[in-house]
Amino acid sequence: MDKLVSVIVPCYNVEKYIDRCVDSLVKQTLGLNCMEIILVDDCSTDRTWDHLTALEHQYPESIIVIHCDENGRQGRARNIGLQYATAPYIGYVDADDWIEPDMYEKLYQKCLENNCDIAMCQSWREYDKIPEKPSKQTGKDDRILQIDTLEKRKLFLACSSIGFEVWNKLYKTELLKQNAICFPEKLAYEDHYFCMLLYFYAERVYILEERLYHYVVNEQSTVMANGAHHHFDILTVDMMLWEECSKRGFVEQFQMELEYQFLSLCYLGSVKMLLLRLSEMPYDFFGKLRKETLLRVPDYHANPYVRELVTDRNKILLELLDKDMAENELKLFFQTLREYVKKGSISI
Repeated sequence: MDKLVSVIVPCYNVEKYIDRCVDSLVKQTLGLNCMEIILVDDCSTDRTWDHLTALEHQYPESIIVIHCDENGRQGRARNIGLQYATAPYIGYVDADDWIEPDMYEKLYQKCLENNCDIAMCQSWREYDKIPEKPSKQTGKDDRILQIDTLEKRKLFLACSSIGFEVWNKLYKTELLKQNAICFPEKLAYEDHYFCMLLYFYAERVYILEERLYHYVVNEQSTVMANGAHHHFDILTVDMMLWEECSKRGFVEQFQMELEYQFLSLCYLGSVKMLLLRLSEMPYDFFGKLRKETLLRVPDYHANPYVRELVTDRNKILLELLDKDMAENELKLFFQTLREYVKKGSISI
């Protein structure tokens, strides 16, 4: 039987989690014979490879295992997986997460029935100390987004209508391959780049208001790790994204929308992440962040989305773009802000 869905799972040092993840994939109600599970080992240093080869041996008709000789982070592993994918629809799952048994059947049906480029579901956030979970249903109505005019696409982009998560979606393979939508490699925050490009090409999207994906909040992960230099990759990735959008002719057409997203994803995203994850804001990095932001957004005050969508708290952080602060001033500002955050007086 021809495969209907290819699922790509990047794997790096996940020997503790990969069996649970794959178990949730092979039990999909879509049918294992309809699925192609592509497990890409990103040069793991633990026993991940042993687990993967055992899984391939157990399910030889449905599991493909690929070994990378050099670590290229999730972006490279996903790009390699896409090269091997043969099904008309693509999904991505992170190796430490797992999914509900009917996730891909439901997303596939929504894509097929509604001729959608993307179908997406909602998710749970899984913690070590499990709080009370919300129900599977969100209480909202499902909806279809038809992006068939320039104004609709501008709103689709500015409102981040489908978020920037890679893993809670099913994509038409031709959408990705025909439009060269891929991931930056050897960098964290690669999902910014991939997901932003989707906003320019997707024409119909189904939003399923049902939680079907279990996203594990791992304090040891790249994104969560304190003091890790991976956090500086936000700026690198979003500069690459801006350059790619310029090459594709999107900056002229969507100037205000891309300015707003650069402010939100890159500038505010960097400031908040570093505020929470580093003991103090690196002065040189903040200087570069401010400079690169002002090159792309010379006057954020004139952007209509900033006026309409940015909260008052975030506008305080935007005001730093107007000030060329000395190192001691910046340090004092962020120390004060961090104290307010720790006390719970404000949230960011």
